[in-house]
Amino acid sequence: MVYKRFKAWVVFSLLISLLSACSNVNLPKQNNSSANSEWLLTNALYFKGSKINWQQRRVSGCSSCLITHDSILQPEGVTRFNTLFKNNQWLAVQEQSSLNVVRLKLPSHTHYLYVEQLESGDLKLFNQQLTFKAALGKATTVTFNKQAFSLLITDFEPLSSNESPLPKRAKLSYTAFKLI
Repeated sequence: MVYKRFKAWVVFSLLISLLSACSNVNLPKQNNSSANSEWLLTNALYFKGSKINWQQRRVSGCSSCLITHDSILQPEGVTRFNTLFKNNQWLAVQEQSSLNVVRLKLPSHTHYLYVEQLESGDLKLFNQQLTFKAALGKATTVTFNKQAFSLLITDFEPLSSNESPLPKRAKLSYTAFKLI
């Protein structure tokens, strides 16, 4: 009788440990200097309560922050993005593209996440390994490659129909902030 209870307890403990390890609930502690209470991504990215002006090169109140402005010519058109660095480490990116293959790219050796609009109006972010759901205008946390990002998609307008051949195109504007 005692052996059966012990065995059941061990199996139950292992199951709880496995569920805990596989969930996003127990993210690693955020000891990265970029992941502190100074930064907030809600309807926009804020530093110490002030909205980031992506057109500036500096962030007010952050002497170690720098914003770069870049453009890349891609087969589908020009992509313009602003990247925020703190202490020369990538912290956030804002991309506004009038024509884009329906994907968003995060740095730090991450894969593209393709974006698709569901019938419910929510957005599906996916690649070969992962799938996430996001709502337009609301920050969503995604975790992969032991990194966590907060994503805010502010504009998504498909420019090609579902019947169009790949690659699909859309107007896509988003901000991504590295949590860990």
